Amino acid sequence: MNESTQSRTRPPFSIALRMAIWYALSAFALVFAATGFLYWVLATNLEQEDIRVLEDNLNNARLLLQASPPSVLATQHGLEPASPHEQQPQLYIRVLNANAQTLVETPGMSRELSRPAAAELAALASGTEISRQSVSRSGRLFQILAARAGDAPGGPARYIQIAMDRHNEEHLLARYREWFWLVLSVSVILASIAGYVIAKGGMRPIESISHTAERIRSTTLHERIDTSGLPAELLGLAKTFNTMLDRLQESFARISQFSDDVAHELRTPIHNLQSEIEVALRKARSSEDYRDVLGSCLEEGRRISRVIQSLLFLARADNTPELLQRENVDISKELATVQEFYEAAASEAGVNLRIAAPSGLSASLERTLFQQAIGNLVSNAIAHTPRGGSVRVTACEDGQWLKVSVTDTGCGIAPEHLPYVLDRFYRVDRARSGSRQNVGLGLAVVKSIVERHGGSMGIESKPGEGTCVSLQFLEANSVEKAVTPAG
Repeated sequence: MNESTQSRTRPPFSIALRMAIWYALSAFALVFAATGFLYWVLATNLEQEDIRVLEDNLNNARLLLQASPPSVLATQHGLEPASPHEQQPQLYIRVLNANAQTLVETPGMSRELSRPAAAELAALASGTEISRQSVSRSGRLFQILAARAGDAPGGPARYIQIAMDRHNEEHLLARYREWFWLVLSVSVILASIAGYVIAKGGMRPIESISHTAERIRSTTLHERIDTSGLPAELLGLAKTFNTMLDRLQESFARISQFSDDVAHELRTPIHNLQSEIEVALRKARSSEDYRDVLGSCLEEGRRISRVIQSLLFLARADNTPELLQRENVDISKELATVQEFYEAAASEAGVNLRIAAPSGLSASLERTLFQQAIGNLVSNAIAHTPRGGSVRVTACEDGQWLKVSVTDTGCGIAPEHLPYVLDRFYRVDRARSGSRQNVGLGLAVVKSIVERHGGSMGIESKPGEGTCVSLQFLEANSVEKAVTPAG
């Protein structure tokens, strides 16, 4: 197994674990910086305090040397080593002449600290104070301060070297470093645990969202994520997910209803076909009877074909929105073609079919779809207009829009049905006649055609007065304004 395969099969780190690691590292860095700063402050203050003590003793020693010989310094300044049982640090004082010879010093100082080197004496001779740390021969750390003594007038140059044992401070700092690492280790452990607990608590809403998503099935689309108590970062995600579920539930409901409607619409003509054939086969019949049966079967077959063609068109329009094959269409000529095609059906129904469009009105449309949309409206109007009524098709230019209206004098549509007449398979059977030929897809197909052209569709209707369906298409172009009736 190569490295790339291992990286693909390796389980990913959880967000909670990553957050816990980052939390622990952040806490470690913060605690380390804070305790390190405190350690630096403590060590610096101790060192400065030692230097201050040495400077005070240096000044006292200078005053004594100016007023008396070095021997007096030994008696008045107490140049005796501190008792090992005392808590105060060991202090050493040494007085040297210009030749770096010791005039007086604290007993035992020579065993611990050497005298200044020639370079250091040269710096002292120029009046420079030297403060440094040095490890003694016994391995103890000393803070040393050396300076030129206040010489008496006309007297020889003398130098003072004062040293303070920093054993107690080093012991204190060592104990501090031990506690420092202990506190740092405990802090990292506690921070890791606390970070993981906090991260798990913070990820709990995400886990709730994940569990809800896992339970979603076609039968449980009603479930929603509980948004109460969610943090602001996840509230938008939960609302978006719930909105998506609303759309899915609505889509599934429409698909389910659509499937039921399709089954119902296909079941009726198929049942009629079976009934007609079964009746015809029960006994021998005349040629005229068989002709009637075949005619009825043909009509049911056409009905099935219309349903299938409409469904295929709607499915292609919904799922494969192909580009329209637009061309410059003469609207007046196309409406005349529609009138010629449906004139016979209108005459048979006793309906007067008329069209009116400006001469030269044209638009960029797909010719076949435009004819299908107008034809569906005209056929629907003829089927629902009583004998003696009329159907009028008009077209005009409205700005950059082509507006086509189909108006009938039928029985109209009740207001409670108007919001739904464009839905697929919706029919107002009790209010409209001719429902046997109407499968409830004509207006849905027209709406899809208009929307594919970037237009809109509207319906106005009053019961007992008739219905007006208006279509608006983009890119209308009127050449002449005159309206020429064509029938």
